[in-house]
Amino acid sequence: MKFTINAALALALSALVSAPVVAHGFTKPQHGGIVTTSGETLFELVAKPAGTQLYVIDDDEPVAASGMTATLSTQVGGGVKTIPLKPAAGNRFDGPALRLKPGAKVAVMVIDKASKARLGGTFVIK
Repeated sequence: MKFTINAALALALSALVSAPVVAHGFTKPQHGGIVTTSGETLFELVAKPAGTQLYVIDDDEPVAASGMTATLSTQVGGGVKTIPLKPAAGNRFDGPALRLKPGAKVAVMVIDKASKARLGGTFVIK
């Protein structure tokens, strides 16, 4: 009987160790942009001729933009340009149109107004 319990325990542990790791939530763009994640937070950056949009989802739930502030930073010439984004409908922030070349690096920072918690992510434009 002792052998059977040990064998069953070993089999159960080996199944856990060899189980594939599955990413939490969805990571595909929902609005035609590019996606990056930081922990449980997903950021989607959408560049449109009329302006730039940022969508924020935390733990698979849209984050209300009205309760947060957001900025976008990118390298321009030899410096860094930081642009404030405005809360829009739902989990979307809006900003001005940006011409970003392939290889350009973009960072976003979202701050919860109530808790002051900071969420950030980076993108590399393709």
